[in-house]
Amino acid sequence: MIIHTEEFPESPQDGRPLMLKRVVNIDEHSDDISVTWVRIWGHHDRVVNHISDRVYYVIDGEGRFQVGDNAPIETVHAGEFVLIPKDVPYEFEGEMRYIVMNGPAYRTASDEVLPNTFESAR
Repeated sequence: MIIHTEEFPESPQDGRPLMLKRVVNIDEHSDDISVTWVRIWGHHDRVVNHISDRVYYVIDGEGRFQVGDNAPIETVHAGEFVLIPKDVPYEFEGEMRYIVMNGPAYRTASDEVLPNTFESAR
């Protein structure tokens, strides 16, 4: 199956600096993996997912991630990956386009939103 991302509209996320395209999803494709194309221009809430491991691949731009409690904030650039194991809290910010892959596939409302700690770590 070939999936053409240009066929998907960008979907804004209410109250969040995100636009996304759910390219491979549980409803149409697979329970085992999901892939979402995202554009961000700001801060992403601190979350933890108890179902899936996640891999972020930065297409272009730059961001800053904090993966885990009390972990350092690290800068990522185009061409780099960020691995988020399930049960590990994280947050990030930046201006970038990225792909996020979840295995098993992302399920709606499976992210637990946590209090942000990123601001205090700057």
